[in-house]
Amino acid sequence: MAYIKRTLAAILTTVCIQIDAGSSLTSQVDFYGHQLNVTYDQQISHVNFTTYDQREVEGKISHYRNAALKHAAYGVRKHAENYKLDDVAITLLVDKYATSIAKRQNSNKQVFIKYMMLKELGYDVLLTKTDATLNCMGQLTFTPGRYISIEYNNKTYKDLDFKNRKNKGKHTIYSDSKQTTKRIGHNVKAAPFINAKKRSKLLKFTFGVEKHELTAESNQSILEFLTDLPMYKVGLEFTALHVSREMDTTLIAYLTAQVADRETVDQVRFLLAFVQQVVPYGSDYEKYGEERFYYPEETIMASTADCEDKAMLLAYLTKEILGLHSIGLFFQKDEHLSLGIEIPGYEPTGSFGYNGKRYVSCEPTARYPRLTQSQFSLERLNKVIEL
Repeated sequence: MAYIKRTLAAILTTVCIQIDAGSSLTSQVDFYGHQLNVTYDQQISHVNFTTYDQREVEGKISHYRNAALKHAAYGVRKHAENYKLDDVAITLLVDKYATSIAKRQNSNKQVFIKYMMLKELGYDVLLTKTDATLNCMGQLTFTPGRYISIEYNNKTYKDLDFKNRKNKGKHTIYSDSKQTTKRIGHNVKAAPFINAKKRSKLLKFTFGVEKHELTAESNQSILEFLTDLPMYKVGLEFTALHVSREMDTTLIAYLTAQVADRETVDQVRFLLAFVQQVVPYGSDYEKYGEERFYYPEETIMASTADCEDKAMLLAYLTKEILGLHSIGLFFQKDEHLSLGIEIPGYEPTGSFGYNGKRYVSCEPTARYPRLTQSQFSLERLNKVIEL
């Protein structure tokens, strides 16, 4: 009888362990104000590493690549479908998913969970180590303005911690028997369908003797999402994305109505006056300790903005409302960006030619809305940027 009891106890223990190893728990992830239900292997929240050698890591990869992970990946795919997430947005969701399970961002546990999920979703990702720090690297279809990368099997993998600006050293790459090929892409013309958070801001500006006042509505969920995107260089990525529906139906509608009966030159000057006054000038280095570029809606809602932010906002408004083409004028030695706007039929003294077209320069950070104004001589110009 004692033998039978011991045998039954052993069998029950084994069954419990097997059930525990593949069973799932449900949690919630805050995705920019949307509370998303997610599932995960209850054991993976306790994963830890001691030796960090290939055998240990490979064993944990094999152990946690189970039915619970497949079920969790299915849930992430459904959220991606519901909220129209592209690959970068999915990566940010997985990052939040892993953080919620690990209870800490950028920990080795969080990075490991992030790697396992992205791999299960079919992305071409690598798990690496620098010293005793795990990293998740992936193949991107685009090139961020700043990134850490490694070369492996004739392919370039970039750090999927999009806020990481520091190379931590030589990477040890862990092998994984699961083969995946999907690269992480980003649609610069579309944002996720998220709108859980809203925000408003009272805007005041003048144009000559005119005084204007309105309340701009913004999609705070989108603003927070934009903050988490990979860093780009100044360019089309910042003017291709349409502002939110909230911003479109308040601010853009107001500005469009205000310029409707004006001549083209005065339309440009009116929008220039708005950009100059909508937010005070402020250095990114004072706020962030580094350069950071705003999307147009971010600039409108910010407390301060610098020359690049204001230039991209004006480029967006003149394109969206007036259908005019702009170019960025980058003065590298002066660390300054101003704008050149193509106004058909308008070629005053001070306008200049570029690629067979005529442009007038303007200063979005200047005090008054003057055209053909440039803070620095065009002879100091280093680069022209399409916006």
